[in-house]
Amino acid sequence: MHSTGSLRLWQVPGFAVTAGAMLFAILAHAITGSYMALFAVERAHMRPLELGAFLTLSAVSGIFLTALLGRRFDRRPARWPTLLCLSGAIAGYGLCSLTENRWALMAIAFLLLGLGQGSFALLFALAKRRLDREEPAVCASGMAALRLMASLSWAIGPAVAAVLIRAWGFAGVFRGGALCGGAALLSVLAGWPRTIPDLDAEHEHVSIRELPNIWMPAVALTLFHAAMFMGANAQSVVAVDVLGGSERDVGLLFSLCAALEVMVMGVFVLRPAKRASRMLLAAGFVAFAGFFLSPVLWPSLSTLYWAQSLRAIGIGVIGVIGMLFVQQLMPNQAGAASALFGNTVSGGWLLSGIGTGGLAQAFGYWSIFSLCAALSVIGGLLFLIAARAPPA
Repeated sequence: MHSTGSLRLWQVPGFAVTAGAMLFAILAHAITGSYMALFAVERAHMRPLELGAFLTLSAVSGIFLTALLGRRFDRRPARWPTLLCLSGAIAGYGLCSLTENRWALMAIAFLLLGLGQGSFALLFALAKRRLDREEPAVCASGMAALRLMASLSWAIGPAVAAVLIRAWGFAGVFRGGALCGGAALLSVLAGWPRTIPDLDAEHEHVSIRELPNIWMPAVALTLFHAAMFMGANAQSVVAVDVLGGSERDVGLLFSLCAALEVMVMGVFVLRPAKRASRMLLAAGFVAFAGFFLSPVLWPSLSTLYWAQSLRAIGIGVIGVIGMLFVQQLMPNQAGAASALFGNTVSGGWLLSGIGTGGLAQAFGYWSIFSLCAALSVIGGLLFLIAARAPPA
């Protein structure tokens, strides 16, 4: 992508606003998500199985609501579903700052944090609706730029959370997340009309059940996200309780990985991939599996630090190319495609809640790394099989 093309991307109506909203929305999740598992264990005194339930409940409601709102967006594009999801996140984080009761936290996760998960997919759908009017290279660059914004949020968020927890404790972390969610909501309110014009091209909305090639990449992405979240949960606990690190190390590890992700995704902004590449997908899954195997083979805090480069390559490549593959399978369905990708994130979060609690209870937190490596290998194989016959 030449500099003139990059300039054109930021001139697309509404894209800069959506990029800003994405930055703040994911920043809210990054600030709170970095310490969510630690908060549940240390302050709410959740046992491993209760932790699993807590992490699972938001995913259960999030999957249903994201799919529902994504399909609603395709039928009648508007900004209110995005605003609704952002409002749920703001309310959820605000209430988390006020209670340490485990049952209240589970209710908040199910009713509000699950709704908040839909903002990721719907912000992508808003941007895709505009970008589909542009050249394919501009559209691909825009999708990569939004992924870059999400990674930039994770580069900033954990470091901000480390400052907030040092100054104001866990309550400060959740209040910071709520403020960032509010900034995202105001961005959408200020920059988008109430309704969004439909595309000039005719829509042929195809049910996911009518797409026989969709299940393998969907399962592969779900396994990828399950490994990503389980590994993050295990990394937070192992770094502090096993390897002698501090709460500050937890934030630094997340920020280091996300900063490296920004560099990986920046390549896709400058040189957008117009179609999904099997070789890139394979490289991404290999790097991701390598990240999980590294601390198993060389268990130390320093290993966790240098292995973040492998984690960043895996997340950066699979995040961009995986979403591109799903969008190729579902053209002219920005809401449904974004919701499907978003639900692989929620599905991964759901599995991670079950896996984190169950494995930690039975075998300890170290066992999670080996399982995540296996999930990465299986996901990579499924994606490669699906990518042998890409859609026309």
